[in-house]
Amino acid sequence: MKKHFLLLFLSAFVSLSAYSHNFYFSYAEVEYNDFCACFQVSLTFTTHDFETLLREKNLLNKDLETTLKDSLSKSKIERIINEGFQIQNNGKNVNLKIEGNEHQLNGLTVFYLSSNTAELSKEVIFKFDFLMQIFPEQQNKITFLYRGKKNTSNFYTNHISQLINTEE
Repeated sequence: MKKHFLLLFLSAFVSLSAYSHNFYFSYAEVEYNDFCACFQVSLTFTTHDFETLLREKNLLNKDLETTLKDSLSKSKIERIINEGFQIQNNGKNVNLKIEGNEHQLNGLTVFYLSSNTAELSKEVIFKFDFLMQIFPEQQNKITFLYRGKKNTSNFYTNHISQLINTEE
């Protein structure tokens, strides 16, 4: 009897552990495109982490995919993304618009974003505290691409902004 109870307990523990994770991570790839004179961004994060944030703000209908079909909810999500992921260029915050999104089978969501026309300054400041307000362990990473050069920066709760020199 003890063996059956122990086996049941271990099975339940393993099952619960499979649905949780000990780290929180999101990734952004940002490219300044000379042809459109704009920033183009792909922002990747764990879907259920973002859904937790939306639930906390009473913005989640059923799931993320369903919520994005509502234009009012989509604009609120766009605002949340612009609060947690900011590009400061020529001393001004760059507004990003959602161009599309992709829900992957591995539990990740990718948002594709772009800015209006903006002349690239010599220094760009990135603020990337996306999801850090509800997950203090959150770590974020940006790769900035411009004319074949790459700059990568990491962001933590105690270090949410990075300056990147675009002329290096």
